[in-house]
Amino acid sequence: MKADGIIHPKEEEYMNQTYSDFSITIHDIEDISNIDDIQSKLIICGMSDENKTFAKTLFTGMAEADGIIHPKEIEIINQIFI
Repeated sequence: MKADGIIHPKEEEYMNQTYSDFSITIHDIEDISNIDDIQSKLIICGMSDENKTFAKTLFTGMAEADGIIHPKEIEIINQIFI
């Protein structure tokens, strides 16, 4: 959400809905915020191709939520899912 320097309310709404859909708690969010880029990459590398595709779809949906996909958002998503 921070890739373009602007956290749009629609992006926050999208993430809140995602948290709700997956029953992610405040405690889970705190744990997630402590994961660094290297750990994130390792987690994603360990995912099945199906789960990687699903996660990339979620990330892309968040980037699209404000109606504008900033090139930096796509760049970061593509770096994560190489």
